[in-house]
Amino acid sequence: MSSGNQNSAYYVAFARLPKLGPKGFALLRSHFPTMAEAWQASAGELKQAGLETSLVQAIIAHRQKIDVAASYQEIEKLQLEVVTIADPIYPKLLKEIYDPPALLFIRGDLKILENLCLAIVGSRRATSYGLTMAREIANTLAQVGVTIISGLAYGIDASAHKATIEAGGKTAAVMASGLDQIYPSANHKLANEILDKGGLWISEFPPQTAPLKQNFPFRNRIIAGLAQGTIVIEAAKTSGALLTAKHALEANREVFAVPGNATSPASVGTNELLKQGAHLITEASDVLSAFGLKAETTAAREPLTADLQSLLEKLPYEPTHLETLVRLLNLPASNLTSGLTLLELKGYLKDEGSGRYRRLK
Repeated sequence: MSSGNQNSAYYVAFARLPKLGPKGFALLRSHFPTMAEAWQASAGELKQAGLETSLVQAIIAHRQKIDVAASYQEIEKLQLEVVTIADPIYPKLLKEIYDPPALLFIRGDLKILENLCLAIVGSRRATSYGLTMAREIANTLAQVGVTIISGLAYGIDASAHKATIEAGGKTAAVMASGLDQIYPSANHKLANEILDKGGLWISEFPPQTAPLKQNFPFRNRIIAGLAQGTIVIEAAKTSGALLTAKHALEANREVFAVPGNATSPASVGTNELLKQGAHLITEASDVLSAFGLKAETTAAREPLTADLQSLLEKLPYEPTHLETLVRLLNLPASNLTSGLTLLELKGYLKDEGSGRYRRLK
């Protein structure tokens, strides 16, 4: 086992202890140089890391039951990859949220997250109106190169995934179970189509984890965290889609909602989001406009030159003033301005006004 895989193996071993969670992982990461050292630490050393006594006891008991190498071999047999928060390929947007997952189990092409990513979520018991809106919005966004993030659930999620595939686009399914337990099972064919068409499966839960009710809020924060904006198509008063929108707002991401019939229970949540200030949308162009984009400017981008690609990778996603960028990047203002203009024309950047620029992808 390579040193990189060995480190990942200890992440996986810890992940099989549900009590640990992102906060526990964060304490271990901040105290120990590697997860291997954390795994071998004494009870006293674990307490020094800030873990509560009950969690320390759980870790001591847990590691006596786990064969670290065998645990990781299971991941390899399932053809899954492990991406830890310490890896350079860990999704940058996801790392920005509160309590980001310490590791992700993935299958498929992680690079699709380098595109502009938008989440589409909504009711499992969607109306024909909701399904139509999800299909039309996802289809148009996919055609212009947007990666669609959703949760593989019945209703709006499945409609968004299917429409993206039909449009020849890329979509990522975020799951509330281990990736060996596709849920709902009726969407297993759809899940395989997502991979076959160059998409992605993601979960923070290790194999053999059932889709328990308490896992879905954690899943929802990943959906919101991977996306620069969340689109809520239909949502009842207590819909999980509203929690996804809440996570998006907490991460300072855009939230969009499709208005619905005022007397329909399926639209109570979306209409309430609109009252609270979510962007009102009725078609995909409304979403693209919020990011300063048009279909014709995003449909067929030529590859960036090496200089522009290097500049793009250094730009932050939050709106940043030109003077700040000059200091951060140590570039002449004239050179930087011309580069920013080219990136904006190619759809990678938005001029927010007053000298501020925001990276879009």
